[in-house]
Amino acid sequence: MSHPGGPLAGVRVLDAAGMIAAPSACAMMADLGADVIKLEPPHGDLLRGLVTVPGGPDPWWELDNRGKRGIAVDLTSEQGRSVAHAIASSCDVFVTNLTTERQARYQLSAKDLRTNHPELIHLTLTGYGNAGPDQDRLAFDYTAFFSRGGVLDTMGEPGHTPPSGRPGQGDHTTSLSILSSVLLALRERDLSGHGQEVSVALMQTAMWTMSSDLSVALASGEAPRPIMRIETTSPLVGRFRCADDRWIMFAMAAEPYWQKFCEALGNPDWIQDPRFVDPEQRAENGPELMLLCDEMFATADRTTWSDRFDSAGLVWAPIQSLEEVISDPQSEALGAFEEVPNVDQSFRTVATPFDLRGSEMSIRGGAPQHGEHTTEIMVEAGYSAEEIAALYEQAIIT
Repeated sequence: MSHPGGPLAGVRVLDAAGMIAAPSACAMMADLGADVIKLEPPHGDLLRGLVTVPGGPDPWWELDNRGKRGIAVDLTSEQGRSVAHAIASSCDVFVTNLTTERQARYQLSAKDLRTNHPELIHLTLTGYGNAGPDQDRLAFDYTAFFSRGGVLDTMGEPGHTPPSGRPGQGDHTTSLSILSSVLLALRERDLSGHGQEVSVALMQTAMWTMSSDLSVALASGEAPRPIMRIETTSPLVGRFRCADDRWIMFAMAAEPYWQKFCEALGNPDWIQDPRFVDPEQRAENGPELMLLCDEMFATADRTTWSDRFDSAGLVWAPIQSLEEVISDPQSEALGAFEEVPNVDQSFRTVATPFDLRGSEMSIRGGAPQHGEHTTEIMVEAGYSAEEIAALYEQAIIT
């Protein structure tokens, strides 16, 4: 039987981070059953209202803060910092993306919070790490992940404008590093009884996603470079536009697929053609072969090719639009989208990207309104009704 409430039931997390990467990791912890408290400044998180849907939910805010309880605290005041410390003292995990300087200013560093609470796991998300000349450089995933992490330079085609990363893509990739780190630190605490200080960097996560290319560069001293599509050494790992302007991607490294590919494309004579008879010849005559393939793909729409390639057992996929991803029956089978419960207006969002079939795991509810649970969290932290009223009066909490 699964543990009631989820695998992280009983774990308490203080989310003192803004925008996307760290909060989205905390949202997944909430999906796994943790009690996640979202600590925001009086003016609110920058993510609130950043992307709006007329008549609908606040999609980015809801995605990365679902299932949390919210409190608003002014950390610029000594009393506000005391409130944060009181809450953190009852938590298992503290997550922030404040710079080292800001953590010191607000007394939220690992030393500040763990001196009297050594069981606490203190995680800091940075752009570039906690050491080195750029440890305090501000960053978003566009800069630290996509740009400095080497992702964009290897995408697209040489000589063309570098492509743009998509919003939150590097952040949500990094959120999985954050989640993994917290789970490992919790396991280490089970073994040792002690928490620890954890650091995750957008740039380093990007390098892990690029590690296949980087490993070649480290071993050979020569980094793989992007090439023109037409210069692909084999159409078995190529992408092609069909007659209806929709695209198909292939990924078949094994030689036996060559015969199946030629037959499915309607060109069995290529199998014995001296120009393409083996991988070396195909690589030498790659541009010519790619152009011939382009001519073939232009003769039929993607649906026609899809049926042929499935019948031939080829490894391929349609290059889908987001609309197609949403309506894809495989998305439904994966449980990729989930209805958010306990909200005034029903809506769907993206589910946590793994399936623990032996655990209770689901979106617990919507994201909190600004300061929605301030009073109840303050009571839990040990404040009296009179103290809470005074802090409201002074706008230390809102």
